[in-house]
Amino acid sequence: MDQCASVLLAFPPDQELADDEQYDKAVKAHVQRLGRLLKEQAAVLSANAGLLLDHIDVTLNSISYLVLLQSAFDPDSKPSQATKDFIGRTISFLLKFDPRQIRYAGVPFSNLLTVLLSGDIFPGSVAVAAASIALRRLDPTGSMFTSHHLPLVRLAYEVDNIRDVLEVINSDILFYPGMRTHNDSRPLCDSQLPPPAFINVESGLTNKVTPSEVLEYDMLCGLCNLSLGDWRVALDAFERALTTPTRDNGCSKIMVDAHNKWVLVSLLLKGKASPIPSRAGQGAQKTFATLGSPYIAVAKAFEMHEGGAVALKAEFERLGEQFWADDGNLGLMRMVMAYYQRWQIINLQDVYSKISLEEIRQRTQSAETGRELEHAGDVEELVHGIISAGTLSGAIEKPDGAIFRDGRGYLAFIQPAEELSESKFAAELLASVQRIKELEPVLKATNERLAASREYARFLIKEQRLERENARDPGIGFDSQIEDEDLMTGIIAPR
Repeated sequence: MDQCASVLLAFPPDQELADDEQYDKAVKAHVQRLGRLLKEQAAVLSANAGLLLDHIDVTLNSISYLVLLQSAFDPDSKPSQATKDFIGRTISFLLKFDPRQIRYAGVPFSNLLTVLLSGDIFPGSVAVAAASIALRRLDPTGSMFTSHHLPLVRLAYEVDNIRDVLEVINSDILFYPGMRTHNDSRPLCDSQLPPPAFINVESGLTNKVTPSEVLEYDMLCGLCNLSLGDWRVALDAFERALTTPTRDNGCSKIMVDAHNKWVLVSLLLKGKASPIPSRAGQGAQKTFATLGSPYIAVAKAFEMHEGGAVALKAEFERLGEQFWADDGNLGLMRMVMAYYQRWQIINLQDVYSKISLEEIRQRTQSAETGRELEHAGDVEELVHGIISAGTLSGAIEKPDGAIFRDGRGYLAFIQPAEELSESKFAAELLASVQRIKELEPVLKATNERLAASREYARFLIKEQRLERENARDPGIGFDSQIEDEDLMTGIIAPR
């Protein structure tokens, strides 16, 4: 066992490594020695993993710690009590590992995440929290999609632990495994490397992903944010799902479901339906118009200036609660019905600066009943809730002697202040600077990817030709033969 310990503790060496090249050479040699040790002393490592882990610093010797953890997990057998005893050690590892080292141990790290997210050994909520932190430690920018993202969001949605996964699922993804990138000759340990240079299939930190997996992921991101009432983020996720590129201009069931929820969430967030983005395929748009017709009808009724409450109630009842329940949208439809009168009140600010509560009662109706509220006190309570939720900038002005919910008084609309306080402005500026620093490697990788793209080269040639024409010097050369077309074809847009 002493031989095992000496190999496990050999990296990092006692002497300081001078630069990234020396670090890269030393860590690769360490990984090779660990590989030989696993083959020759597998039984010894497995039997003494717990004892060895007691003498290894998870932060300093991350690769060795990971190898010992892997020896305790056998994905082909049922979890044993010994395996369960390593749960705490695994969580500690995921919270403290050195991300720089793990770039050289992609396969065992991915295997550990697979076990973690399988739901067989670890408590679901704990697994979601630990995996989310691990992915963010590996890629602080959150710009790289991996094969672990979908199992993570599946488990988070299944065990209803959404908040712990928000930092991952609400990041702006720019890169996907297999995406063509510029070759980078720098070593894996270089701190300035963009995520796709080390999180890729070759490193083992991710497997390949399919378009259907990305589509399901976006749909689940929408559902997670929807469950928290974050309409804006949910809307963006559903929009990514419904605009997913497909072969032969087709449309999947998930895309239809995403469209239907997208329509309803648009009503909650904006008080009106959003136009379908032009990047959605023509075939998909036709399918949405057909299979999503009940939702389109609901949106039209919601936007009616006169008689909308009655029309919306009729659309809801025409198909019956069972239809909306089978579509998984009964709760969302009930919320749309409840929000109808709220948006009627909010829209009054386009006409009035101040209006009495009684007049609001007369001018707005509830879609749940199809008629006006019975008492101005009910309106006062509703308006108070809208203001408290931050949806409406306004204040209820009451006459002397009036009490809450007696229906007397006015709603005064307030224009939100444009200026930020000095401290808030400084905080937002600091956050923006930090975000720019984090995105520098991503920006560099994107520029390199564009520079290596044939389509981008053609785009630059076209721009140069136009500049010469504007200067009345059209020029002569091969670039004049390029036809106008979509020069960005094949380049994936950011999420």
